[in-house]
Amino acid sequence: MKIFVLSAFLAAFLTGAFFAPFAKAQDAAAGTEVAVATPSATTPSVTSKNLPVYLDHDLAKKHADFTRFAKVRVKAMDSNHRMSKSRMKVTKLPDGNYKALYHAIDYDSVVCKVRYSSSKSIPYVAILSYREMVMEAIGQSPEECLSAEFKAVSIIPNRQIFSHKKGRWQ
Repeated sequence: MKIFVLSAFLAAFLTGAFFAPFAKAQDAAAGTEVAVATPSATTPSVTSKNLPVYLDHDLAKKHADFTRFAKVRVKAMDSNHRMSKSRMKVTKLPDGNYKALYHAIDYDSVVCKVRYSSSKSIPYVAILSYREMVMEAIGQSPEECLSAEFKAVSIIPNRQIFSHKKGRWQ
């Protein structure tokens, strides 16, 4: 019996129930109002249709799968671009200087989004968004131009849509 009373007192003490009347009296004396949050009638209940992405394990797996696919895809697009750094275009300007120009994908701007599709044959749809930067450097000779610091002169937003069909992203 002593153990029960002691454990009940300890439980009340640790949960704060022991100090609750004192805290309410102190709040009332200080003039502090405490807001109580209650669920409203307009709050939708969580179902499989509106389940957050981080709780939907299948969608989280597809997102991780698409992110790996997107990294490889973006790297390939960056190196195979017709105006990539390896295919840099150097032109002579009317004032006698030279301008080097190439395109590069900003890897920090890559965003992957995956969602369920309304189609029965294609269960998932993904969107790959990234920015392509146009890099430019100016110099008095082509060699000086290539060794100069390149700066982004414009940014081209890109978005590609992929579908997950037959076990792979297309």
